[in-house]
Amino acid sequence: MMKRPSLVLLLLLAAQAATAVAGNCPATPPTSRGTGQVPGIAVAGGTQYYFTDALIDGFDCFRRLSGWFPSYIHSSNSVNPKHEVVDMAYAHDGTATFNNVVAAAAGPHTLAIRYAYSTGLFGGVLNRPEGIKVNGTLVTAAMDFPVTGDFETYQTASIVVNLRAGANSIQLFNLDGASISRADTLTVTPAASGACVTLPPTPAKLSGLAQSATQINLSWSASASPASCNVKSYDVFRSTNPAFIPSADNEIASGLTTAAYPDKAALCNLTYYYSVVAVDEAGGSAPSPPFTVATSACPASSTVHINSGGPAVSSWLADEGFSGGSAIATGDGIQTVNIPKGLPVEVFQDARTGSFSYTAKGFAPASKHTVTLYFLEPTFDAVGARLFNVSINGTTVLSNFDVFLAAGDNNTPVAEQISAVADGSGQYVIAFTPVLNEAVLSGLQIK
Repeated sequence: MMKRPSLVLLLLLAAQAATAVAGNCPATPPTSRGTGQVPGIAVAGGTQYYFTDALIDGFDCFRRLSGWFPSYIHSSNSVNPKHEVVDMAYAHDGTATFNNVVAAAAGPHTLAIRYAYSTGLFGGVLNRPEGIKVNGTLVTAAMDFPVTGDFETYQTASIVVNLRAGANSIQLFNLDGASISRADTLTVTPAASGACVTLPPTPAKLSGLAQSATQINLSWSASASPASCNVKSYDVFRSTNPAFIPSADNEIASGLTTAAYPDKAALCNLTYYYSVVAVDEAGGSAPSPPFTVATSACPASSTVHINSGGPAVSSWLADEGFSGGSAIATGDGIQTVNIPKGLPVEVFQDARTGSFSYTAKGFAPASKHTVTLYFLEPTFDAVGARLFNVSINGTTVLSNFDVFLAAGDNNTPVAEQISAVADGSGQYVIAFTPVLNEAVLSGLQIK
């Protein structure tokens, strides 16, 4: 770990920051190792294909791990002879395509994908849906891949699709960055007679009622099961944007077996838009039209403590009130010397990163409070590697803020205290805008 540099060295490093940051990922994305043309291997009842032989595309640079994704990684429990799998995570548009999936006869076939992942850097994300295309045609954009609990604990997710006789193209595509991170094999078998190949109808009559300032109870009409199918579950999506598109980014519940859901994680005095998807053996239905409902007014408040990107700890609330960004883990080797007495160290073990904002409501209009922002640099080891701006209610309060420079080292907590006035509605909107690499925040306190 880098020691605290002198002021002269800090200035020199800042001047060279652009050069240092440019090496976070190779200048150009890699090429796929596989072509997608490798013939499958005969297994009981069907044919198996390794994801390492698929044609990989849609690469994204993930700076935190200094690499391009999708990526090839080692996995001890992979059934691949080389124990290699494809990590699809962190690539918003990542794809894995098999172009030589041969079916002896046209008809329904079961696609079984072996995969594994823990929550990792996507804290709280327990399902990472993927999309499936067959011969270039979209089959589903809502194939569920529930968390397996460990990066070496594998299970399979299955879907039934129609294949033509001869060669077929099957593509797994990401819906956002929170994607499966250990894709091992695709096994294709003829489906049993009468297998489900029809997506369920869109759930109807979605409605909701605010039960309190932080809970909305939703209900909808159960979707009728198509012939030879069984509607097995429902997924619920939520946003504050009326034009939102349901995706893993805004999924709040999956695998529901009843046509109702109590959203107990809503924020007070806020309008929400909900959508529901029905799921059967063939995949997910089209999402229901957004339903609009608002929570009750906020109770009078004088303090807020939010653990950005993490769970509730002590008097600190779990991450809430945010828009945009993603949660990451930051818990390695935290230097505790700068943590004030009474502040849980767990606040610095996770963070929200990217371009994001927080909205805190329930304060008296035009009341004055101290906003304390807690930071920790989890990745970079140089001045000037991460720069971002912070504004409160539209006024810039931190410009080109550099966590490493402010703290004097990485993995070292630092706090910035700002006196600010609530707006006419009694709220604080705190926005974090990247200048160079992503903004980051460990915790937020208003009192």
